[in-house]
Amino acid sequence: MSITVEVKVYRTPITIELKEREEIIECGESTFVMKYPIISGEDMKNIASLVKFNRSAYLASMPIAQIVEKIDLAVQKWLNPDYALRRLAEKLVPVVTGYDEEMVRLEVKRYIRTFRKKELLRFLDEEFDQPAMLDEFRPRKTGGMSRAFGPESIFHVFSGNVPGVQIWSLIMGLLVKSAAIGKTSMSEPLLPVLFAQSLAEVDERLAETIAILPWKGGTNELEEPAIEESEVVIVYGSQDTVEKVKEKVPNGKRVLSYGHKISFAMVGREALTPDHYYESIHKLTEDISVYDQQSCLTPQSVYVEEGGAISPKQFAQMLAAEMERYHKKKPRAKLSDEEAMSIQRFRNQYQLEALNNRPISVYFSSMDTSWTVIFHEEAGFAGTPLNRSIHVFSTESLEDAAAAIKPYQQFLQSCGLAVSPNRLFILADLLGSYGVNRISTIGEMNRAKPGWHHDGGFNLLDLVRIMDIERNVEQELERFDPDVE
Repeated sequence: MSITVEVKVYRTPITIELKEREEIIECGESTFVMKYPIISGEDMKNIASLVKFNRSAYLASMPIAQIVEKIDLAVQKWLNPDYALRRLAEKLVPVVTGYDEEMVRLEVKRYIRTFRKKELLRFLDEEFDQPAMLDEFRPRKTGGMSRAFGPESIFHVFSGNVPGVQIWSLIMGLLVKSAAIGKTSMSEPLLPVLFAQSLAEVDERLAETIAILPWKGGTNELEEPAIEESEVVIVYGSQDTVEKVKEKVPNGKRVLSYGHKISFAMVGREALTPDHYYESIHKLTEDISVYDQQSCLTPQSVYVEEGGAISPKQFAQMLAAEMERYHKKKPRAKLSDEEAMSIQRFRNQYQLEALNNRPISVYFSSMDTSWTVIFHEEAGFAGTPLNRSIHVFSTESLEDAAAAIKPYQQFLQSCGLAVSPNRLFILADLLGSYGVNRISTIGEMNRAKPGWHHDGGFNLLDLVRIMDIERNVEQELERFDPDVE
């Protein structure tokens, strides 16, 4: 029996009424009627004004501990496998994005757990000596008092390449007591809307401070009022997207941007012993394959040290075999013609270099563009067309190979590391000086922990404005108290 389900792919305060257009998605025995909003510039102005009003009337005076409790209640709903919105996400997100259904199920579950109460409290403590300074003036160790004020409203420009990342940005805004206008990507507009619905189930007034709307990037009629009505703009996406949004933001307004970044991995000889090499290869394969390398945390290159039980070339060959096994278990999303051609050009480039006696070997899926491994006998640094494509560089020493990344400092993000403990801080100091801002274990590259310093900066602190009361002010003002002698 066929079931028809209507799904709103946007959220606004309940008093806002928008015209809608529909898209039909067939999914097994279910038919989903996806309802997209038709938005005018006047609509955007009304929505932006209303979420700010709702914030002023409720969220602005809510204690931070209570905000954390509310978020946690929504998160707890998502930790129940039978929760209706989670089941809807698990069914629809793979269809909308093309990602493997089992991959989405596992990654959404893992990701949502990072926003439980204990993680949010750690996150707040990481950035504020006293999180209560978001509620009131608190004493400083050096004397005087300080309070943190969040923006009245934040305009979030979301990317759609990695499902769920939008939730992180929305939660950041809530923790600094800001209203949110979220522009979602047409390639993944659903998860932030569903999470906002969960917040509404917990506290409708809190959810009324959030508006989430999909529209085509570059629509000035909508973006200009959204920017005008917001104190801060947060933009995720390609470097081109970031620059185009920045051009529209007037001087004096803060812009936090998270553009194009490249991550890589390093595997030392200690991780290539008979007991460890297969596990290292298996974990790296997962780092490469999750969400088809669309995250900036995903490696595009890996440096493999000589002197292990297997050579770097054997590592590359075994990585290729493991990529094939992973693809059979969790297939890559279907690519556009342009993306597929990009991978073919990538392969052809290195095959041609190999024919010209360059020390390069090329391994790839024989029937399609599902995965590609390029092995280099010499250390270097290079990006890929993503979608499960990886460079493997052989090196005598990871410390020496690190010099290859230095020219790319402005684009560096994370490094997945598999070495002995006594090399950790030597390599960390070196990589940090070259621009890397996060080190994780192999197999955890896509799972940044709460409180990590995104692109090397702060998260909440970069959003707030701190007001200080100097330490002699209270003492000086005592003389105006008529009861003081």
